[in-house]
This record gives sequence, C-alpha cells and structure tokens, in this order.
Amino acid sequence: MSIECSQFFPQKIPEFFVEPPMLPSVNVTGEQRSGQSEEHRSSPQLRAHTIGSDAAVSRSRRNAPSVPISSANTTETSRLDRVSDPKLEIKKEATSPNGLYGVTYSLSAPGSGLSNITFPMSIDEGLQRKSSKDAGIYYAMQFGVNNEEGKPLARGYIGMQPREDGKALIVFSGSGSHFNAPQGRSEFDGGKGASNSTLVDFKFGNKYNLTVELDSEDPHKLKGFVQDVTDPDNLGPKQHVKDIYVDQKVALSGSESGFVEHYGSKISRSSQIAPTSGGFFAPFTRDDKGDVKVGEIKSNGLYGRYRNSMVGKQLVIKEAGKGKEVSFSFQGVGYEKKI
Repeated sequence: MSIECSQFFPQKIPEFFVEPPMLPSVNVTGEQRSGQSEEHRSSPQLRAHTIGSDAAVSRSRRNAPSVPISSANTTETSRLDRVSDPKLEIKKEATSPNGLYGVTYSLSAPGSGLSNITFPMSIDEGLQRKSSKDAGIYYAMQFGVNNEEGKPLARGYIGMQPREDGKALIVFSGSGSHFNAPQGRSEFDGGKGASNSTLVDFKFGNKYNLTVELDSEDPHKLKGFVQDVTDPDNLGPKQHVKDIYVDQKVALSGSESGFVEHYGSKISRSSQIAPTSGGFFAPFTRDDKGDVKVGEIKSNGLYGRYRNSMVGKQLVIKEAGKGKEVSFSFQGVGYEKKI
C-alpha cells in the first residue's frame, strides 16, 4: 500500500501489514543502526515451548486489563508458528536490528486527526541491555503525523527498551526532515529526523501507558510521556519524555502499527533470539471534553528474517469482535539460556 510520505520511509511494506509499513526502532545510546537486511524490512511470524506456557502468555492480563472481562468479550488462543515444524535457522550474514512480532491498531479520528494517543503495553520477560555491545528487546508503537489538511506527512514511534538495574529507556522519535529535537539528536537511524530518549524506573510485568500528544499551546510540538498504570488505585507519576518538533501544524493519525524487535548486537541464527513475553493493549484517546475513546488492536504475528524459526503462542481478547488486548510469548528455535 503506497503512502504519500513514502519518501521518508524507504523500507518495503512488511507482507503481513494492511496499514503503512513498519518503522524500525532507533538504536539509542547515540549509535547508528546498521546492517538492516531486506528481509527485516519486508516480512511477518512463531510457536512456544517452555516459555509459551499459558501462564506466561496470560500474565499481562492480570496487570490491569484495558477493559473489564464481560460476557460480550471473547478470548482466543493460538500458536504463532509459521511452519509446521520450526527448525534452527543459520544465516550467512549477521544483522541488526531484526523485527520479530507485529501488531496494527486503529482509532476513530476526525478528518484532520487526533490531538493525543495513549499506548498501553507490558513487558513480562526480555533481554536487558547492559552495554552498547549487547543485544536488547524493544517494544514500540508507531504514530502517524498528518498535516493541516489531514493528509499523511510523516511517522514516528514511542517505545520501551529494558535495561539493567530496574530501568528502561523510553525512545521517542520522528523520521524525516520535518522533525527536530532540541533536547535530543537531530538524526533518525542515521538519516534525517529527530530522536529523544529518557531513562525511567521499570519492572517486568507492570503495565505502562506511553502517550504522544500535541502541545495545547504549540501545535508544532509533540510531547511524549510514560506512566506506570499497573495499579489503577495507585498510579505512578506521568513522566515527560522530552519533546520533538514538527515544521508545521500537525495532528495524529488514527491508524498505524507496532512491533517487537531484537536490536543491538548482530545475530545470524535463530538460537540467539532469547525468550520474550508481554502484551499490547488497544490504544485510546481523549477528546476535547475529556471523554475516553478506545480503539482496536490486531496481531500480525511473527515476521522478519527468522519468522519460520521462532516458536510461541498468543492470546487475544476481543470485545464485540474488536481486539482489546494481545498477549504473546516466543523465542528462537534452538535457544539455550547461558548459565
């Protein structure tokens, strides 16, 4: 599916996406990402063994589900394997980053677009990057930016990268020449764009809201926030993740995609993909009156170079036929934890 802002996103559209192409994450800590393969830019897929237990997949459901479970809700579980017998896969070339799992979302939006979107997510298990030489796991949601006429202008994303010592790096970026980041870096994956990152307290299994919103006094400014919402009766502080600026007045698109990605050190075999589990929830927005409108989220399964050599399972909760939560767990075939 072609888009008007394709000049800012040269990647091919992942074959499973019905929305615009998936945007890869930035390798923060100041380094540029490299070795991004053609397969990484254009594919989808997985099945679980020990990490794919029902307990692992459903853990995020116990952390303040986005909607109450009612008789109108349905729960669907499925394996993510792309092939009937996934096997260890070894590539000739080591690459980074590598896309693993994808989702798409949609929200009802006025003609010009939305003023804010909140993306709830949880990470139950995953790599904790310790240094620039290590690998990490990245959970992120993309957002589209429309111009004043409501036409697509560019894209960005906001996401979480678990680090050691109970911390996570929140990355908030925009791709293309329309963006700049006075408090961050004036580049995006080695190209034009802007990127900010902020280190925050983090705990596996907790639920976090990542919010992108237009500044009420400056329609050129996009503000990023993160908040621990695990306990609805005792919410964590809403922390600011710095700002990115656009060179014209904008609004947020009502539909885009999200992903889980292995980044950092390059890999050449499926056995290097460590177990990860977590969940994405349907995003929501608040209108001018403060009323909350919840959207829909859909799983696109595993994708990328190792789509046929990962194993896992997922759980999808739907309300009136629309996805409200997607929980999953997966790992590469042949993975063995180092002792």
